[in-house]
Amino acid sequence: MNLFMRIGFLSLLVGIHVLPSGSLQGKDLTDHQYPESLERELETLVREGAANSADLTRLLRMAGLYLDLGYGVYVDRERKLAAFQEGARIARKALDLRETSADAHFLYAANLGSAAELEGLVSAALTLQELKEHVNRALDLDAQNVQAHHMLGRIYEELPWVLGGDQTVAGDHLKKAVSLDSEYAPARLDLAKWYLKHGQTLEAVGELRRVVNTPPLKKRWIWERIHRPEAQALLQQILRQE
Repeated sequence: MNLFMRIGFLSLLVGIHVLPSGSLQGKDLTDHQYPESLERELETLVREGAANSADLTRLLRMAGLYLDLGYGVYVDRERKLAAFQEGARIARKALDLRETSADAHFLYAANLGSAAELEGLVSAALTLQELKEHVNRALDLDAQNVQAHHMLGRIYEELPWVLGGDQTVAGDHLKKAVSLDSEYAPARLDLAKWYLKHGQTLEAVGELRRVVNTPPLKKRWIWERIHRPEAQALLQQILRQE
């Protein structure tokens, strides 16, 4: 358990769980006011009983909304935890409905891992293998799944080698995620950190500048609130040291 205390494993999930691939992408809006509509949309789905339906698209949408709210909107720990737990429950229903849905596997892993992070180290340790299984299954079903490559890259990077970590494989997955979607800021930000970790400062600076200067077409509000400020701060820190 000390290894988990040292690396804070599930903190690696921060920034991963946005923009589910596949059928959900058409639902994403470019409006800067989009976060204000999340709860209204979720309330409508809850009121209509979507969580108890056999409509895969609606179940995935709900799981994605809970994920976005917990990650980018809610601040209170208990509210965030409740959102992730409900997101995991609904994603599990989607999996029961269609095991071959890559989005369902990813959303289940992302919600479950985020909840485990908030619940503490024991929960995180017990959840690790299940997360890896679902992310790998998502990639088995959809080799072009950007978020799954990103998440798996972070897992391989943060874990010590005795628990299955592999820095080379981590870099490969992060680079793959960026190659699949050049505007996906979370993966590019983490690739920059991977470069820094391996002494490749110029490459890291290049990735960070791309994050700062490339607003995504989808869910720009998350980039504005989280990814751009983090990239700017890290870039300034590097430049000061240079």
